[in-house]
Amino acid sequence: MAKSPTSRRILLGVLGALVLFYACLVGMRVLWPLRFEDVVLREAVARSLDADLVGAVIYAESRFDPDAVSPRGAIGLMQIMPETGTWIASQLGLAEPAAQDLFDVELSVRFGTWYLRYLLDRFDDTEAALQAYNAGPANVDQWRDAGADPYPETVTYVRRVLTARPIYRFFFRFPGLIRITPALSF
Repeated sequence: MAKSPTSRRILLGVLGALVLFYACLVGMRVLWPLRFEDVVLREAVARSLDADLVGAVIYAESRFDPDAVSPRGAIGLMQIMPETGTWIASQLGLAEPAAQDLFDVELSVRFGTWYLRYLLDRFDDTEAALQAYNAGPANVDQWRDAGADPYPETVTYVRRVLTARPIYRFFFRFPGLIRITPALSF
């Protein structure tokens, strides 16, 4: 049985829309990488954090590169400074980690989510907590006390996290769609 020209056009239109949708998903994965979803989700839940916020912080910190090292010496996925890692370990009742331990994905996300939860509880404001994650809580206290503006780098960082957050919300809400796309990074 031959298909009518109208049926053929509808079918081609639907297939074209699906191809375009899939290409958009692949593009999103390139621009906003996502790896280690299970670890991110587990640690976010353990700390009563939204997984999209954790994903956006990791994106802004390291673009999901577990081997990332900042010019200032922050290490791993969530860019933990070795001194901060030592302090977090003491708060969690753990042994002091060696700097290279902070490259471990599980430890980095565990420490980073614990610290993010601590900052959210301390400042009771997402933007202030993100400022503190980037520049340190003492700087945020100083800015607030003096009525001063944050460092331009910190303003850019907070904007980067908040802009990426809806993308990661989509990723975590629709994990099946993300699983069908390759994890590409350049």
